[in-house]
Amino acid sequence: MTVLGHDVNSLVDCSELVPTPPAPASDAHFPAGLGANDVEQACATTPFPTLPTDPGPVTSVAPVPPS
Repeated sequence: MTVLGHDVNSLVDCSELVPTPPAPASDAHFPAGLGANDVEQACATTPFPTLPTDPGPVTSVAPVPPS
């Protein structure tokens, strides 16, 4: 469906221009105060991976001001 409405022969392959992303700075983890119980799992047949939770106080996010 990505080529629907396009002539495939007229498209240009620019995949070599897209750089390889850098490696992640850290392993996957939950922020402090959150864990597996806070995840709404989409697929019941595939278990969610076990991830560590960061130590420390609950991560706070500043409230968004009304617009």
